[in-house]
This record gives sequence, structure tokens and C-alpha cells, in this order.
Amino acid sequence: MKIGEFAKICNTKISVLRHYDKLGVLRPAYTDRFTEYRYYDSSQKAVFERIQELKSAGFSLLEIKFLLYSADAEQRTALFSQKRSQLEQMLHNLDGIGRKTFGGEFMEQKIRTLAEDINLPFENDEAVVGKWEIVCVSGEAEADTALGGKKRELYFLPGGERYWCYGWTKGRLLYDDGRNTFANDYRLEERADGRYMIVQFKSFDYEETGEVTPVVLRKLDDRRYTRTEIARKDDLNKPFENDPRVLGRWAAYDFLLAEEYKSAAYDPAQKKQLALCFREVRFFEGGGCTSVYDDETITGDDMQTWTKGYLLRKWNSCACAYEIRTIGGRDYLILEWKSGDYRFGGRDTDYYVFVRA
Repeated sequence: MKIGEFAKICNTKISVLRHYDKLGVLRPAYTDRFTEYRYYDSSQKAVFERIQELKSAGFSLLEIKFLLYSADAEQRTALFSQKRSQLEQMLHNLDGIGRKTFGGEFMEQKIRTLAEDINLPFENDEAVVGKWEIVCVSGEAEADTALGGKKRELYFLPGGERYWCYGWTKGRLLYDDGRNTFANDYRLEERADGRYMIVQFKSFDYEETGEVTPVVLRKLDDRRYTRTEIARKDDLNKPFENDPRVLGRWAAYDFLLAEEYKSAAYDPAQKKQLALCFREVRFFEGGGCTSVYDDETITGDDMQTWTKGYLLRKWNSCACAYEIRTIGGRDYLILEWKSGDYRFGGRDTDYYVFVRA
């Protein structure tokens, strides 16, 4: 049956099935190579229902893919145990929040966030596709404090494809840094020395003040870049060297900005009370590695491996250096955190701190 019919019997949307196909969670039984029509078998409805059950239990789609198709029964069992522990910790945290909230222990909200809906329908604008440089930011001493990072560059990828914090649709630059989401109006101007864009960028206090920051960009070229092409890539061609000291499970403990890491020796007693998205990392004999985040688990040698001194994240071409420090009789694993700020913004890497679990 075609994808539309299969979507109806599963009571879902075609876009959901396409997304599952893209991630490899639920592939069509057959795809016509000429028409690209997807065809499903009625028996696959049971697989779809199992996916929904696992989602309702809190598993991410990447975790579900691993559970459904991995032949490693031991790691699948470990993933279930890990999810149980996470849910128990969430319940514990919820109980604590409830006691503080209803017991009168209220905390002042110091950081305001802006959460506009940026899931807008895409409308093309070929005039913006390509590479842009930031030439002026009104009211800012440094342009990279507003847009584009250290490189002072923005890319408008074909089809509105999103990278780092940015995406777009005609007339709007879309921004999502994981905490704030907002759509910024832009307009184009043709001048004697080229094409310019003026973005009405919503700074982080926009919700309170209503003021925007005009940012002027000049177009550098019309190339149709891809997300992979513009990302910073590390050399992953490192031979395996064993490191018995790193083997085992490490739980996230703290987070250090680049300047904190460089300025002084790390003091675990000064741990910051932060909500950490990177939860844990496990190092196995022979170079296998599993990383657990808030919404996904990354595992498998095709995704990442390790060698002495490095976690090799193949899925985003990052070689993250690590070191182990013993402080006060306890081991701390300090691991480079190469986020979009590093891969696309040209900024220095930050660091996660882990303790042996």
C-alpha cells in the first residue's frame, strides 16, 4: 500500500512516516526508484505501534532504532535499565520541585526566554541563498555577540535547511539556540557594491523591552552550500590506543566554558548548579563508546569510537580530546564539548566534567 493509505491505518501523518524513513526507524517495504513512491506492508503496522509505545515510555527515535534493530542484546538491556534510572531520577526531581513550589520556596526567575513558533511553512527566496558576512550591528561593539559567531558569517542554505542556530523562510531569519526561539524579519537592498540584508534581530531582552537590533549583512556569493560542507571537521583518522583508566561509565558533573578551563585549575568544590544535557558517557574495551543525552543515545562504531585521549564522534566529525584528573582522591574526566558554536561559529570548545559512576 502507498504511504498515504498506510498513514491512515496507523492514524498518523505522512510527514511522520517520512521522518521515520529518513532516520531509519521504519523503512518502507519498497521504494519505487523512478517515482520515489513509498510502499508499506500491512504487517508493518505492528512495528509502528511498537515505536509509539517506546516513544510514550520516553525513548528517543535514535534509541528506538537501536532497540528495534541492534543485535547486541546486552546493550539493549542496558539501555532499558538506563531509561528506568532516568525516569526514577525525574520522579525524584519532580517531588523536590513540588515540595519547593507548594511549600513556599519560590525562586526568582532571573533569565527570561523567548519562545516564538518558528515552525513556519517554507517559502523560497533564491535571492538570499548563499554566504553572507556581517558588516554592521547597531548598538553592539562586537558583531559576533549578536549573529554569526566568531566568523561573522551566516549561510542561507537551499530549501531553508537549518544549521547551528539558524534557518529561514522568505522574509524571516529563524533562530533557535536551544533556549530561545524567534523569527527575525529581514529585507533586501541592492546597492552599487552588492546585495545587502537588514535583519531586525530580536535580542534576548526583546520580550521585556520590545526593542530589536538592526544587523546589516552583505552577500559574498550565491553558492548552494550544504550543512555538511560548511561544518568544521576534525581529523578522525587516529589509530586505536588502549587507555584502561578511561574504561567504564562516567556521569556528567559540571560544565566549563573555554575561558574557565584555560584560566585556572579546575576545582570540583566550585561546581555550578546547571541542568546538563549530556548525561553520561561509557567507554568499552576495544574502542566502543555510548553517549547519553537528554533526548537521545548515541552508540555504535559507525557513530562514535574512542582512542587514548580522544572521543571520536563520527556522526559530526569531531575529535573531542579528554583528560583525567585526580582531585581529592576522585577521578574527573574533562571532555571537550564541540557544539555548533565550535563547528559553525568558529568559537573555542567548551568542556564537560564527568565523575566515575
